[in-house]
Amino acid sequence: KSAISFANSEALTLQNAIRVAIVLVKAFAECCEYGSFSRRVDSVSLDDVFVNLSDCCEVDVSDKEPNDVTKSLTDLKNKPNPDDTTTKNTTSLKAPVEDILRTGFFSSFDDKAADVYEAFFAKCANVKSNDGTQVDHSGDTVGIELGLGYFTRLNHASENQEGPSEIPHEDSTARESSRNIETNPATTHKTLLGVDIISPTPVNQGNLNQKNGFDDTQKFQVLGWLLYSVFSKGSYPPSQYYPSNLNLQLTDDDIDTKIGLSDRFAGRKSKSSRPAEKTIFYYLLNSNSYPVSICRFLSDMIDIGPKGKASDPFKSFDEITDDLKHMKDQPHLFLYDFPRISGGSVPSSLLFGRQYHGRTKELTQFLDIPTRLERQHSVRAEAVFVSGRAGSGKSHLVNTCGDFLSTQGWIVVSEKFERDVEHKSQSVVCSLFNKIVAMLIRMKLGRNQQDIEYSDGVVRALESSLDHNSLCSLAEYLPDIQDLIEGVIIKRSSFVEANLSHWKLVFLLTEFTTALLRSNRPIMLIMDDLQWADSLTLNLVLRDLLGALGERINSHNFLLAGLYRDDWVLSEHPLYSQLERIRESRNVNVTEILLSTFSKTDLSEMVAAELRLPTRVVSDLSDFVHKKTSGNILFAVELLNSMVRDSIIYFNLKSRRYDWHWDIALSVKTGENVAGFIVTTLSSLPQETLQVLRILSCFGFHVELSVLDLLESSSVASNCGFRAPLLHLVDIGVIEMAGGLITFSHDLIQKCIYDGIELAARHNLHYDIGTFLGFKASPALAAPHVEAVQIDMSQVYISDSKQSAESNVSTKSLLSIAVDHINHAGPEFITQQQQRVTFAAWNFLVGKELSSRSRFGCALHYYEEGIRFLGIGKWINDIITDGRQLCLGLYEGAAAACCAIGKDAMTAYYANFIFQNVSPENSLPAWISLFSSLESSGKHMEIVEKGIKLICHFNINISRDPPNPAAIMESMAAAVASASHFKIDQIVEMYQNRSERKMQNIFKIYNAISVAAYSLSSPYLPLLTFDFVRYSLKNKFCTTETAVAFASFGLFNIYLIQDYAAGKYWANIVLDMLKKARARSAYVRAKWIVHGHIMIWFIPLKTTVKNLFRTYQLGMKIGDFNNSMYPLVLSSSYALFEGENLALLSQSFNGNLKMMMKYNIACAKFAVIDKDMIDTLRGEDTNPFSIFEGLYANDEDLINHAQEENNMNLLEYIYLRRFILSFWKGDYENAETCAKVALSFPSAKWPKLLSMYFSFFRGLIAFQRYRETQSEEQLRNGIESICKFEVWVNLSPANFENKLTLLNAEQQASLPNIKQAKVLYKASIESARDNGRVHEQGLAYEMMGKFLLSVSNESTQAMECLEKARTCYNQWGALGKAEILCRQYGLAADDSKLRDDSLKRDRSS
Repeated sequence: KSAISFANSEALTLQNAIRVAIVLVKAFAECCEYGSFSRRVDSVSLDDVFVNLSDCCEVDVSDKEPNDVTKSLTDLKNKPNPDDTTTKNTTSLKAPVEDILRTGFFSSFDDKAADVYEAFFAKCANVKSNDGTQVDHSGDTVGIELGLGYFTRLNHASENQEGPSEIPHEDSTARESSRNIETNPATTHKTLLGVDIISPTPVNQGNLNQKNGFDDTQKFQVLGWLLYSVFSKGSYPPSQYYPSNLNLQLTDDDIDTKIGLSDRFAGRKSKSSRPAEKTIFYYLLNSNSYPVSICRFLSDMIDIGPKGKASDPFKSFDEITDDLKHMKDQPHLFLYDFPRISGGSVPSSLLFGRQYHGRTKELTQFLDIPTRLERQHSVRAEAVFVSGRAGSGKSHLVNTCGDFLSTQGWIVVSEKFERDVEHKSQSVVCSLFNKIVAMLIRMKLGRNQQDIEYSDGVVRALESSLDHNSLCSLAEYLPDIQDLIEGVIIKRSSFVEANLSHWKLVFLLTEFTTALLRSNRPIMLIMDDLQWADSLTLNLVLRDLLGALGERINSHNFLLAGLYRDDWVLSEHPLYSQLERIRESRNVNVTEILLSTFSKTDLSEMVAAELRLPTRVVSDLSDFVHKKTSGNILFAVELLNSMVRDSIIYFNLKSRRYDWHWDIALSVKTGENVAGFIVTTLSSLPQETLQVLRILSCFGFHVELSVLDLLESSSVASNCGFRAPLLHLVDIGVIEMAGGLITFSHDLIQKCIYDGIELAARHNLHYDIGTFLGFKASPALAAPHVEAVQIDMSQVYISDSKQSAESNVSTKSLLSIAVDHINHAGPEFITQQQQRVTFAAWNFLVGKELSSRSRFGCALHYYEEGIRFLGIGKWINDIITDGRQLCLGLYEGAAAACCAIGKDAMTAYYANFIFQNVSPENSLPAWISLFSSLESSGKHMEIVEKGIKLICHFNINISRDPPNPAAIMESMAAAVASASHFKIDQIVEMYQNRSERKMQNIFKIYNAISVAAYSLSSPYLPLLTFDFVRYSLKNKFCTTETAVAFASFGLFNIYLIQDYAAGKYWANIVLDMLKKARARSAYVRAKWIVHGHIMIWFIPLKTTVKNLFRTYQLGMKIGDFNNSMYPLVLSSSYALFEGENLALLSQSFNGNLKMMMKYNIACAKFAVIDKDMIDTLRGEDTNPFSIFEGLYANDEDLINHAQEENNMNLLEYIYLRRFILSFWKGDYENAETCAKVALSFPSAKWPKLLSMYFSFFRGLIAFQRYRETQSEEQLRNGIESICKFEVWVNLSPANFENKLTLLNAEQQASLPNIKQAKVLYKASIESARDNGRVHEQGLAYEMMGKFLLSVSNESTQAMECLEKARTCYNQWGALGKAEILCRQYGLAADDSKLRDDSLKRDRSS
């Protein structure tokens, strides 16, 4: 019988007895202080009484309304009176309760008090069992009746009074007694369970003791016998067990030597044998009828005094109440019976630290967060950060909460960053999310229908959010996704796409998490020891991923729990600034919990729970431990466990409890800190076990069991192997084993063991482990020459990146584990040059594999370690065959990895080292990394200058002198001639996804230079484009990068020779090529050039806006965040010109600006100009420049910045926007001034949408100014605009027809040809309306109204046109423009109405 079963009715009966005992202890304590009860219960609400009583019994009233509670008690009160002859057969407790309350100390009584207590006892007696059935426990009141009656007799006996056993039932007596008490002005009272306890005169403890004749010892004894009678159902033990210091007057009827009634509690038969010792504890214990804790509880109250034999006598009523409450609230601990084991062995191993104890406040604070999420009281993502010193219990707190939430349907996963391996931080994050995939796979293969449906729902959500290529990209980071979604395979990355890896991962993880959240299961991610994560990973998780999720509408189901050591995170730590930033976030609710030292109370509760003893019993032990450890919970746990191992804490078979040797405990030496104590205590382990522990520490915080199995045959393994010592270490709590993974119980233990190994021995261990595992990975790795770098990695990794669903998912390979050990040994320990080269090759292999899976931060570590083995700054030429190839691979990989993680200075360092030792033909990947790094730094001029020099090595001869127009046209003619020899299908067929590496790299170089040249509006751009088109066609070689050159070639056909047909021709070639291409960086660039700069002349602008937005979405999916911002800027700008509602556009721009500030600040500089113009048209001032946080306060600051950077595109954009805004304001003079400045920039000659609108507005201004000044120059300018639109309208009538018609109307108005002008105005109005351009419809009305005002007898129609113009502008959302119109022409305006109407239209739109 290992424990009492609390799931049956007998257990509930015991629990009810404990609840009643709690009430009686309180009543007894109050009586000892005040002396009597009063009848003043009528002044107390029945609801309050019920609530008070329900605290002491398991009656759930939380879901009852107050009126229901009142009604239930009123029903009890109004039950038929048993004395009534009409209801004699009705069962009621009223009569016995009345008898009880009329005796002894309960001197005042009325019917209401009886009703209240009857209700209480009825509730105690009629609780439900665990299976929901009603259990009749009415018999329990027998113990209460006899107990209270016996208590009364004890009281009178102690006073040597012949008190009556009963007080007569006459109501007059009760009323008289009550009246006397109420009229006494000196009475004092206190409320207990809704009944006032009144003493006729103020008394102190001394007076009370004198009155009752009890000392403190006798009080506890009296109460002990009272509670004994409750637990025994009214029976008493033999007289030899009565305390000798009490004069008890008991008759034979009172004494029942058989305690059989108590057998109901445990379901056992009593024993008649007498115990060896005549103590109440052993009498009760050997009766086999009570839990040991009940025996001890009663003995510690009764068997006390000078001759008492109780082990831990009670000292106060509070201690008694606390014992009972522990039994009631935690019966699995404090009513637990250790099994009786033959042979005298102890029950089971005692190990502190596995269960959660204490810190109730922090636990409640943490669980309040998921409660808010589940109740949807929070509409934002939640983040909680738990901090504290090492060993303060952070992990235990959060993992306890996580375990609980897992039982409530939450998806909970956790991972831990490790000390001294910051380079693996991104792998930790990927492992965290891969655990979720493993959980989904288990759900999918399980039998729980809800789990199966959830897993299927997540798969559907993922497939709708990510295309096949994106899912394959996700598999790079989460390899188990291959087993979750059919057809998904891992897609390897290349060096040249390294700069996309960070943002690609952000996007993919955001979409993955969003897909999980759509299925309405909350998610909790636990990231432990954030102080050891690198800055890039902190940016990934806390800035980018959490920020992106915070902006999603369903992020209220997401909780991130971050744990860190506060004494590590100082102001210079990257986590410090991240926490500062996230505290100010508007999209994430942040909660911070600081764990200080463990309190004495919490430690006492922990010790009590683990030893299953009352807190009063263990208080001295827990205080001793607290003083020794200063409240550090890890220190306390280690100290307690060491006391268990050393048998200082032991199990006492005689008393059936844990005990301790105080004299030995007081002599324990703990040292100054937990680290020293751990080393001291573990040093006493057997040598074989200690050696295994040292080997484990060399692997870090955890190691896979399969790796240790491999080491069984190595020189580091002892004769006894690993298994037996591992089990011993598990037993003593040093390590944990689960799912094939061995983990230290705390990283401090690992560090202490590792630091305790002598340096030479540590190096030897690492070397032996590393070489053994490396040769196990592949025999070829033992070759002492560099051909090892050509080994197929599939032959090296003996296990893939996945394990069983029960184990922690790991991306470690056997080779990477081996290399970690070799690197810890270090090149200083390895003296042979040939071995150093071999280990450098091993590092190269691991770095290359990690780079192919986009783990560039981790890959950089191995590349740099490989360089360290060769010698930093050294280049191998003649030591071994092909040594140059190894050096090139390491430095090339390091440059690409630095570029990927934003280390621009180190990118330049590694690239330049390659350039010093390798020819340009063999260093192209390094050039690509360098140019990518320079682009992210905005150094476009440097890219163009170095790029022009570089491509001259590949027979692409471009003059280094600034090109002149003649040279550009000559080069273009040569390109056109070369292209004339090929048809469309022939060019498209040249496209190759996989091609010769050198050719691919050359075109990647072109792409990098052309991006920089475009930003500078450099004249080299057309020359580069034409020469690369010829180079591609000559070699019959096309890639995605070639598509960029072809798209630019089509654009220059329009720009330089106005050959729109040729432009469209090359645009179609590019679109056909891209159908065969794999989406990547150049793919996005080619698409936005085609849609944003060429097809705008041929297809409706609305279609162009949609195509550009799709291009933006595609770029985001593949992680090309930088290039994705360009089509986003264009789609937003074009939507403005197309006449999209300005209120909706304003909201869209707000979100877009935040995204651009994150991914491409250059695009944000353009977008903020558009947002500023939208605000002006709307009549608002939202200060969009605040997005720059003071860097640029207005467009003047941007102009100054652009001039410093020689950014002609931005300067032209700003002045064109000023021109357009001045036009809408009607300030034509300022518009002309801005136009002259805009035309002065070289980029102004580029054909683009702004050029189209510039010509349109400039023509309208010219005709308006001509009618004012009769300037022939103005008329020529207007006619020039008409000529342009007459060409363009044939390309796309939908885009240009209404504009050309309005220009023609203005020309006729200028002649003046009134009749024809009116016809053309109306035609323009209708064309704009038919094409959905309400803003241009309003403009046509405005132009017509202004013209008619100048014509006699047309003022009425003119004002009608202006009114309609205002209406159109309001519909557009341009309330500011509408107000300007009202002021200019004196239109009556109700501003509030207009704004309300506009808002309604905004919402309907």
